Amino acid sequence: MAEPRTGSFGPSPAALAAITRVPDLSAAPDPHSARLCEALARRYALPPEAFVVGPGTASLLHHLVARTAASGGGETVYSDPSFHLYASLTRDYGLTGRAVPLRAYRHDLAALTGAVCDRTRIVLLDSPHNITGTTTSLPEVIALAETVPDGAVVVLDNVYGEFQNDVIDRWFGELIECGAPIVVCRSFSKAHRLFGLRVGYMIGAPALLETLGPIVLRYDVGTLTQAAAAASLADHATVEANRRLVADARRRLAAVLTNAGIAFVPSESASILINVGPVANQLAYWLTGVGCSLRSPSTSGVPAGHIQLFIDNADTPARVARALSDVREPHQS
Repeated sequence: MAEPRTGSFGPSPAALAAITRVPDLSAAPDPHSARLCEALARRYALPPEAFVVGPGTASLLHHLVARTAASGGGETVYSDPSFHLYASLTRDYGLTGRAVPLRAYRHDLAALTGAVCDRTRIVLLDSPHNITGTTTSLPEVIALAETVPDGAVVVLDNVYGEFQNDVIDRWFGELIECGAPIVVCRSFSKAHRLFGLRVGYMIGAPALLETLGPIVLRYDVGTLTQAAAAASLADHATVEANRRLVADARRRLAAVLTNAGIAFVPSESASILINVGPVANQLAYWLTGVGCSLRSPSTSGVPAGHIQLFIDNADTPARVARALSDVREPHQS
């Protein structure tokens, strides 16, 4: 087994090379990203019609909520806290949002099911959770989808899915075959490290995607982006190295936190949520000073007393240990 990287993780060299080989930027992009859909089809052993490619998963969600609003409005259901875009899109397009509190840092599936009503049009479920890193199993998502009214859809926002302990890719075929009204969001921004190119995709049963209508416009995804994304899909070694780097750093970071007596949520994502109570702002200051990436209580969505630590480097655990050493006495008082 190859050793985890020792520095920052990054994009596929094949993806960067593919960008340089694009011959003519004056030519129109593939209008519907058909070649990229075919590459995704090979990657997941699904038909190309099971994919919709767009300029980032946020944009795909934007278009989906916009179409829902245009078709007569209704309600969305999501957890609170959760990915901030769910609430803002609901508000911006004049829909009604039903926000369900997390339970023990996880989606409360029973309460989410109870929030579904005949006006529900979209249920938005991030797994791994955008803040806590906790996951929801696919059978639980399918059971939730069985409760939504006709014409509604459950969005499984799985952009951090490659970092899960049990990667759910192998279940996508079963998901499509069962015919549940579920679309899965995946991204090239996380494990593929192509955030700056803005490309994401939805996976769903072809018949379901047809009912959603054209949620992306022609030429939405540029030629360079399509070329890089297709090349990155074929570069399994780099994506696996990125995934392994995060998993290893996550394990070492958990050990640092345990040794320091700091409570944290067991995560399957590229971040860990810690609970340090009233010293959160002070510790956030020290963590930022040693180069850690984080969301603090002053950031929308992060509960008071918590800090969300992002694993964007193999030395993130060492940086956190350094910051904890700097504030050890105040923290223990």
